[in-house]
Amino acid sequence: MRGGRLIFVGLFMVALAGCGQGQKGDPGVTGPPGPQGEPGVVGPPGPVGAPGPPGPQGEPGPPSPTLRVIRNNCLGGTCTAGCRGDELLVSAYCGPSRSQPTFLDERQVSCGIEANTANGPVVAFCVQAPP
Repeated sequence: MRGGRLIFVGLFMVALAGCGQGQKGDPGVTGPPGPQGEPGVVGPPGPVGAPGPPGPQGEPGPPSPTLRVIRNNCLGGTCTAGCRGDELLVSAYCGPSRSQPTFLDERQVSCGIEANTANGPVVAFCVQAPP
C-alpha cells in the first residue's frame, strides 16, 4: 500500500508541474555588466567601398633634367659624339647592332678612330648636369 501512495504522490506532482506557469512579475533592476569576453575569430573581409573624393592638387615638383639625343653618322673622319659642358653622358651605342662604344670621359664617346659605316652612327644621350 505504501508503494501505491508513493506512485500516487509522484503522479500528482508531475500533474501539478505540467499545469502551466504563473503570471510573470515586473523585471528587476539591471545588474552591472560582466567582464569583457575574449575576442572572436576574424571574419572575412567586407566588400570594397566606393572611391573617395579626389584630394587637392599637389605642389609642382622640381623641373626634370633636359635629355638630349646626339646622332653622328660618322661620315667626317672620326666616329665620336660629345655632350655640352653643362651636360653628362648617360648612355651611348654604336651602329644598328647597338654595339658597345668606348667612353672617353664623362662627356665624350667614340665608336672607332676611322669612319666606318658598320660602326656608325654613334648615338649618345646627354642629360643636363645639376648646378
